[in-house]
Amino acid sequence: MTSPRALRVGVLLGGSLVEERVFRDGPITIGQSLGCSLSVPAAGVPRTHVLVTRDEGRLVLHVPAGATGTLAHGDTLTELAGTIVLGHGARGKLVLGEATLLFQEIAAPPIAPRPVLPASIRGTLGDRIDRRLAAIVGASVIAHLAIAGYAWWQDLETGSMLETPVAMQYRQEVIEVTLPDDPPATTQDPAPGASVPATPLQTPRPIVKPTRVNVKTGAPEPAMSEDDAQRFASILTGSEVGQTGATEMGRRQPGADLDKQLDAVGDREVVIGNQQKGFRTKDREGIGDGNGPDLDNPTEVSQQKPKDGNEPDGRIQIKPLPPEGPGTTLTVQMVLDKIKGQYMFGLQRCYKTGLVQDSKLSGKISMSFTVTENGKLDDTSARGVSSEVDSCIQNLMSGWRFAIPRDKDGDPTEQPFKLSLALQPS
Repeated sequence: MTSPRALRVGVLLGGSLVEERVFRDGPITIGQSLGCSLSVPAAGVPRTHVLVTRDEGRLVLHVPAGATGTLAHGDTLTELAGTIVLGHGARGKLVLGEATLLFQEIAAPPIAPRPVLPASIRGTLGDRIDRRLAAIVGASVIAHLAIAGYAWWQDLETGSMLETPVAMQYRQEVIEVTLPDDPPATTQDPAPGASVPATPLQTPRPIVKPTRVNVKTGAPEPAMSEDDAQRFASILTGSEVGQTGATEMGRRQPGADLDKQLDAVGDREVVIGNQQKGFRTKDREGIGDGNGPDLDNPTEVSQQKPKDGNEPDGRIQIKPLPPEGPGTTLTVQMVLDKIKGQYMFGLQRCYKTGLVQDSKLSGKISMSFTVTENGKLDDTSARGVSSEVDSCIQNLMSGWRFAIPRDKDGDPTEQPFKLSLALQPS
């Protein structure tokens, strides 16, 4: 009986042995893929290639394309190419790119049995159990079973909480109500010697409230009766003297002739004139109270007399006018406050641009501009330090906005400004 054959293979990378294996059966594959029998991640090695197969117990070597090597069998050396059957004891060398394979056909070594410890060392199952741990686990199991049994024994059967409770017994309750009899209606006086009750008898309140139904008709209820209207008309047109004197409505009675009433108004005597019910005989009679200023010339301005201590203080106070500013409502302080608060960040950014070129850059920038009627700037100019900083600030000024300047009449106008900006490195 022929003993089974095997192939011993060693893999060298860079002149160092990285893997050595003995293949007893099955085909042997080589390549860069992890699924190959020999996974060799080196340049020149194919992705996957069947290197050795078996044919009736013999090993057949399949040389991959581009590989070189030699095969020694006894004293004979053969170049590796194509498909070669490996004889007993054949050995060889195969070069695949950066990897080198050394192989040898050998007799398959016997399969080593699984190592088993002697029975004296293995011991029994009882020897492997910790007695203290087993006692703790057993006591815990007994305690849990006792608690579960007690809970099951004391548990009472109850219905589900989702079910509607149904009464097992029904009992009809009857409420008896006794109403007192109505007292007899009598209009006669009580007989002599009969007692009169301290409080009259009262009819008990009915158990059920009567339902009140409001019925609305189409016609509205009259707000005032005819008699009330006649009475109010008599009050308004009466001839009686009230708290404020006799009224003119007294001559206009309801039902009177309209023509006669109009004639009475037309024939009434009207007096126009002085306090004696006559015409003015003097130049300025009846005009003013005599205490005011006398104005003979229409263009003359009246002068207020000094106030004495007896006159009451009024609510109107005369204050001097504020000093005149630049001629408009937009002052220099308003412009400076807005530049310091809203536009200072842009000025600092322009100054930092100049400091990049010259770390000691300093000086004064003369700024001039005109605030137009819509609050924008015109005729902007900024110069004095450097061309980069001056042009940057002048570009910023084109986007500045201020309050619309107005003249004394409140009309929009233009206002020029000239400022000086001092730059100094910190």
